[in-house]
Amino acid sequence: MAWFEWPLILSSVLAGVAIGAFLINGAVILSGKLCFGQSDRLHRTMPVLWLMIFLSMFFRETTLILAAAETAYQPSLAAILVFTFFALALIYWFAEKALWGSDRLRRSLLVLVMLVGAGIFLLAFQGHGFVMQNDSRLAVGYFLAVVLCGGTLLAHTMLIRAEHKVEPLNRILPYVGLAIAVVGLLAALPQLTILAEELELMGEVMPFVTQLMSVGLLLGALGVWFMPALTRSKPVAGVMTFALGLNAVAAYLVGTGI
Repeated sequence: MAWFEWPLILSSVLAGVAIGAFLINGAVILSGKLCFGQSDRLHRTMPVLWLMIFLSMFFRETTLILAAAETAYQPSLAAILVFTFFALALIYWFAEKALWGSDRLRRSLLVLVMLVGAGIFLLAFQGHGFVMQNDSRLAVGYFLAVVLCGGTLLAHTMLIRAEHKVEPLNRILPYVGLAIAVVGLLAALPQLTILAEELELMGEVMPFVTQLMSVGLLLGALGVWFMPALTRSKPVAGVMTFALGLNAVAAYLVGTGI
């Protein structure tokens, strides 16, 4: 993916981070650790996810419509998958806010939405989702790991804004993000080797620099994320937002290479 295709890159980043955040927060909700008040406050933060998904679909489909101006528009598979997730997630959210149906029914709906979200990531890895097609599974895997790490970070930020009282989450979620990032870095290192060889043979500087910057920013985001744990202080939304910004830039840089 080239730099001038920034709407498609941004679309992939927004969709991946938003869906990833929903999956993490969905797992937290299903764990039953949040009381009613904490769960209600967490649901109040979810409109940011709906905005991100809406913007993702808008950027992607508008770009594809303009690119295929001479042919009839057909929704892409990515649009159908993300729209399905979006619609089901909104139904769940409204049901939870209005307390429609039984608790078991709402939890079942949440599980369904999470399964659709997980399926989107699986299809994206296979080249049929919100990520532009690429022959390199390593490149796609690295991108998905970065956005899923960002989704975990966003989920943690939302929990902090919701004033959750489950202290173990402040310790567990950074390590979840770290584990995801390690998987991504394992996929990134072979690519760096290949790009370094291309730099020596063909003088292609930008792909190598972009990839290297993405790794540095990802590590920087993890470092900021772990600061409260290292200093034994309570995480605050401002610090988390800064880490999220670093991760978002890293994801965008990775997206330019897909």
